[in-house]
Amino acid sequence: MKRVAMWFFLSCKRYMRKWSFLFILLLLPLGVLAAGQAQKKGSRDVNIAISVDESGENALGNALADSLVNRPRGEDAGMFRFYLCRGEEEVKAEVASRRAECGYVIYAGLEEKLDAKSYKRSIGVYSAPSTVAAALSTETVFAALMKIYNGELLADYVAENELFDPLGTAGGEAREKAAAQGRDGEDRDVAGSQTDVFPVRGLVAVYVFVTGLYGAVVMCGDEERGLFLPLSYGYRIPCRVASMAAPAVMAGVSGLLALWAGGVMTSLPGEAAVMAGYCCVVIGSAWILRLVCRRPQVLCCIIPFLVIGSLVFCPVFVDAGRLFPGLDQVGRLFPPWYYLQVFR
Repeated sequence: MKRVAMWFFLSCKRYMRKWSFLFILLLLPLGVLAAGQAQKKGSRDVNIAISVDESGENALGNALADSLVNRPRGEDAGMFRFYLCRGEEEVKAEVASRRAECGYVIYAGLEEKLDAKSYKRSIGVYSAPSTVAAALSTETVFAALMKIYNGELLADYVAENELFDPLGTAGGEAREKAAAQGRDGEDRDVAGSQTDVFPVRGLVAVYVFVTGLYGAVVMCGDEERGLFLPLSYGYRIPCRVASMAAPAVMAGVSGLLALWAGGVMTSLPGEAAVMAGYCCVVIGSAWILRLVCRRPQVLCCIIPFLVIGSLVFCPVFVDAGRLFPGLDQVGRLFPPWYYLQVFR
């Protein structure tokens, strides 16, 4: 075992001397960090106008508007910025001029209407035809109202009120999901859940996979040159595996740095354990491919096919399984594609 560990250490040292390989190892975390900074600079708040009808008693409406307007700022607050208008006409004007992506009008007697389960003209929404902000912000408004009012009654409110038409028709899946949140008292901001759009985990998974295949190609070349012949028979296979595992493990460390740079790392021990398991799967799959292909030239030829298959079958940029039901089962025939999905 000591000899195998020494072989692994020397293999890592061998790759460290390759400046091109070191550049690639550092490129991923630095690229993810730069992409994250650019994404933060490019992000902007979505303005949403809101007004409260003061023609009658509307304590609940005022409390709802206050909770939306005074939402905490920062990364966890989502992308919506609510601001007060003096009346319904001003909300219409703000939406028409596109200063606001959409607008809400909380009509008088909101609490009484909810108590009586009379949801007509309780909250009105104005939205430009070319925006999807109304469909997203509706659940944010609902979550704020849920904090103040009874969740069970709000479930009926979601199912029947036209305010939630952007979520789909009554009885649809989206409406049922929103109603279930009301019954369970779940507070969720849809905008906040959509801020992580850069597929860091998917790219890291493909990156480690490709590096593992590259290690198999180099190891096949070493076999052809007779590098392992001086070893005793019992050490040849373990040392071959150690040589092939070196670049995959180094890529795994680089991938963990990329997760940290991308701000998606949950806990270092947990992420390291998942990465270690994934590296073992990649190394095992590369070893099987090495036995099938035998020659490094053949293995090099199939790497582009495997990379494209990983990007397609394992939703990194596009989830092909949603476009073609049953396509995910094809990915399960080859272990790395399946584990890419698990790792992501």
